[in-house]
Amino acid sequence: MDHIATLSNEDLKDLGNQGFTLALRLLSHREDAADAVQDAMHQLFRKHASFDSGRGSLKSWFLRIVKNRCMDMRRKAQPVSAGSDFDPLDRSSGLPQDNLVKKEGVDIVRDALNQLSEESREILLLRDFHGLRYAEIADVLGISPGTVMSRLHRSREKLREQISHTGGRDKHVQL
Repeated sequence: MDHIATLSNEDLKDLGNQGFTLALRLLSHREDAADAVQDAMHQLFRKHASFDSGRGSLKSWFLRIVKNRCMDMRRKAQPVSAGSDFDPLDRSSGLPQDNLVKKEGVDIVRDALNQLSEESREILLLRDFHGLRYAEIADVLGISPGTVMSRLHRSREKLREQISHTGGRDKHVQL
């Protein structure tokens, strides 16, 4: 069955947005992230016949394409800064005082994430931000689900340590 043909425009848009979020966290520049997602979408349509639904979801396959494209771009370019003008962790809701408390928590988590290795940051984002299952993360990263679980556990421990070192023992930061 041609999984690409069954996707609605909304599904494609969602897939692209998820790819963009991942690419932006990996590359830290909007233009580079957009280029990576555009290349990944092109590859998705070009090679859709090679997609095997028995090995994982279309989402995990696409995110793996995005991740690989980002890694290719990083290898070819100079190192980029850790900062970004996009913050996928920022989920402001409404009241100014609530937003300030949330922003402080988001800043603590973002700073702690930026201190982690790329491997740790990547696995945390795939699981906790993108909501991928262990098998999907395994497919994206090319590792076993057991390795995903152990890396995720270690990465969460490292994140907790970073947060406690940066003064994040605040009640607003929940892991």
